[in-house]
Amino acid sequence: MAKPIIGIPAQRELVGDTHKNTVNQGEVAAIIKAGGLPVLIPTGEPKLAEKYSQLIDGLLIPGGPDVAPRYFGEEPLPEMAEADDRLDATEIALIKQAASAGQPMLGICRGAQVINIALGGDIYQDIAKQIDHQTYQHHQKAPSNQGSHYVDLADGSVLQTIFHGQKHVLVNSFHHQSVRKLAPQLKLTAKAGDGVVEAVESKDNNLILAVQWHPELMYKENADEFAVFEDFIKRVKEA
Repeated sequence: MAKPIIGIPAQRELVGDTHKNTVNQGEVAAIIKAGGLPVLIPTGEPKLAEKYSQLIDGLLIPGGPDVAPRYFGEEPLPEMAEADDRLDATEIALIKQAASAGQPMLGICRGAQVINIALGGDIYQDIAKQIDHQTYQHHQKAPSNQGSHYVDLADGSVLQTIFHGQKHVLVNSFHHQSVRKLAPQLKLTAKAGDGVVEAVESKDNNLILAVQWHPELMYKENADEFAVFEDFIKRVKEA
């Protein structure tokens, strides 16, 4: 097929006195290098999600702000940070459309959380507050292209195949929320040593892979992290 078209929802940001739709260059550059054609999807109109889904071959849900807890039936805790209702609504609609259409997805950080929520799971609003034992530093102070803690990959997972059979992988980390209850069609395929979920995949097919870390910040120095994007484009081509 021609270069597959990868939709990436854009985050609304106030720059000066103007709202702009933005996506980090890391995701865009990694998709292009892996052989895809990234297309930014404005997040202001959730009702247009079905139309946008008809234009794309695969969906990448990137990192971003916190997810509003009303989307998984809760009220916000004091530890909740900034959220964007239109971004949440747009991404949830796009994920449901992609799942219905059999379009492959890649989730990154917030993306893993939103995919899980859209498909019927939920998340911790704040892992330090809601997990009753000491957790790792999940918002690292090291440079973003460096790993800060290890994750354990599940045997037989797509992710372990991507990482050439490794079971223990060093990743970066920039989050305070994480997957809690898994959506019915997802399975856990990586977790940190403190038990925090670090990756999920589809149970019954290869349509979904979502990681809690940021491969778009590591792929230039780490071929295995770039392989996450290569695998995504391969899945899109084969779908």
